[in-house]
Amino acid sequence: MQLTLIRRAVLAGIAVVAVVAPGATPAWAADTGTISGRLTTSAGAAAPDVPVVVYRTGGFTTIAETQTDADGTYTLASLRPGSYTVGYLPPNRPEQYHRQKFRSWEADPVVVTADATTTVDEQLVATGTVTGRIVDAAGEPRSGLRVEARPIGSPNWANTVTDSDGRYAMAVLAGDYRVSFQPIEGSRQAQYVPGKLGLRSAGVFAVTADAVVVADDTVLPVGNLSGRFTTAAGAPLTEAQVDLYTPDGENAGWTDTDADGAFDLEVLAGAYRVGVFKDDRQQYYRGKLVPEQADLVTVRGGERTSITDALLGTGTLRVRAVDSVTGAPIARFCAMDACSNGTGSVIIPDIPEGRHDVYLYTPDGRYLPRNRSGVLIRADQTTEVTVALSPGATISTTVVDRQTGAPLAGVCLEAFANKRALLLDSYPKCSDHDGRVDIGPLRAGEHKLFAVPQNQTYGRQWVGPDGGTGDEREAATVTTNLGQVSTGPVVRLDRAGRVSGRVTDVQTGAGLADVHVSVLTGHPGVGAEDVRTDDQGGYTLTRLGPYAWPVVFGGDSHAAVWSGGASSRFKATPVLVTADATATLDATLSPGTQFTGTIKDGTGRPFQSGLVMAHSVDTGDIAGSGLVSGGQFDLRLTGRQRVFLSYEVSLDGVDMHSGRYRVADSDGVVRLVRFTVPATGSTSVDVVIPTS
Repeated sequence: MQLTLIRRAVLAGIAVVAVVAPGATPAWAADTGTISGRLTTSAGAAAPDVPVVVYRTGGFTTIAETQTDADGTYTLASLRPGSYTVGYLPPNRPEQYHRQKFRSWEADPVVVTADATTTVDEQLVATGTVTGRIVDAAGEPRSGLRVEARPIGSPNWANTVTDSDGRYAMAVLAGDYRVSFQPIEGSRQAQYVPGKLGLRSAGVFAVTADAVVVADDTVLPVGNLSGRFTTAAGAPLTEAQVDLYTPDGENAGWTDTDADGAFDLEVLAGAYRVGVFKDDRQQYYRGKLVPEQADLVTVRGGERTSITDALLGTGTLRVRAVDSVTGAPIARFCAMDACSNGTGSVIIPDIPEGRHDVYLYTPDGRYLPRNRSGVLIRADQTTEVTVALSPGATISTTVVDRQTGAPLAGVCLEAFANKRALLLDSYPKCSDHDGRVDIGPLRAGEHKLFAVPQNQTYGRQWVGPDGGTGDEREAATVTTNLGQVSTGPVVRLDRAGRVSGRVTDVQTGAGLADVHVSVLTGHPGVGAEDVRTDDQGGYTLTRLGPYAWPVVFGGDSHAAVWSGGASSRFKATPVLVTADATATLDATLSPGTQFTGTIKDGTGRPFQSGLVMAHSVDTGDIAGSGLVSGGQFDLRLTGRQRVFLSYEVSLDGVDMHSGRYRVADSDGVVRLVRFTVPATGSTSVDVVIPTS
């Protein structure tokens, strides 16, 4: 079975637990509580001898561990008050977390209070079994092979090793599985049951609770793929990495070329694409720049297949950029990571012959970036290309100290269009030593500026007509036009203040750890964040200007809520921040409304992985997010509110699709779909994404 960090620590006997001398009473013993409960099987019988672990919610350091007794009961004492995750690690079956969750971050938190016992009973979810026998072409058993069963759209995989008769068995959760093994000693190449090289062509085994599914297979014949790579001049291409890929794009092995440019790999019989990588060069057999165009090489069992190839010759590219409106040359621009430095042209040598995409942008942000595709490079020649760039819009302003009027350097600004404000992980447009900053290129339209100082002295602000504000609706609107520089209001920064408080669970009153706290919401996959609550639910939010701010609180197992218990930023009760002081703001979180659904493509195929986000119709803020697993998603949202959905999903890790969920109405007009989240309970929707 798969072993997480927690399981490996417990089974190895290295769990981190409190150490107290025999007979001694820890100083904090009077302030501790206990978790106690009973673990049963899916049939309701006692589950004995199962390791039980406890760690802080959101953490991975084991606080305490024990094992169920003959009746399935367990007790974990001397736990400090707070929120915990309880996990169960039954041998030879999937680990499980309270309550019947299979990923630790999805577990229901368990709250411990001083001088009390929290009862946590758990029933193991029923499993099915994947079993089979692996033999070679002669029918002889293959022992010692690592076999994996990976569910579609879920990380809860299992693994085992074949016995002396080539047999294996794995207990797995109900779901659809692909089964693979690694038959070549010393190689990580996988064979998928039945007799396939790639993930997409693998068989899918539907496993139900308490059922047995048989997945037998015969090991494919083994052959050798060897060859030699040279430079364009015919010299050996030494110390280059050679990678093999199945037609599905899955890596099937790799090695390095020797002093003669030669390589040799033992692989399963089948068709492969071959890639060679040396320094900053990459190429695919035969003479191709992208893997999709590479020639397939067929390897037969018991035979050696040899190939030869040479690096493509190189040419030079000279790029000029012009204004798409006036035709005038653009003096400063960059193309393929080289910049013109005011000369009006970029010369890029040593480009392999073939067609290339050329990405252009201007460092001053006055023009919209553009990708010129399919530029043909010929060996030993210079290719000339002129690319027209469309003028973008720019906002120019100055940042000063509100009290003294002195210019401030290192203050970053972002221009947000309506309902597009986000907490970002970086803000690239920052003021210089004169306080000047240009923000662009932007699309034409209305924007509002958000200022982010890079030190703790000054506070963030929405830029108002004559000073800062914590309310986007009070910010100054700057209208931009393509090809023009709009002057924004002077950014007058005030000294920073702070907001501090404690976040608790609505049902228990206990502090909640690892809750995100900010004044804006951020994309969960980007990593942008302000602060998280500590083990006791405490937090301090810094770098806020002295204004009234709405504050958002969001946790994985609780619905995100704005200050005052509001569902959106514009409905929040703001907290007044004072310069050089700390305001107090506590929050209470609840599980909220369960918002679930299915997500499929136009042909009915469920998306297997990815992310679905719900956005407030009022503000565009992210109201909640959830991972896609097997074509389903589950979000926790604060009701009552109206939301629309965005998605970033894929089929088996490929064929990525992203966007906002829109459908065509009866008149053929494509519109954003809006959903109503009820105040309590749950709701479910079906999402169909066109993929053509």
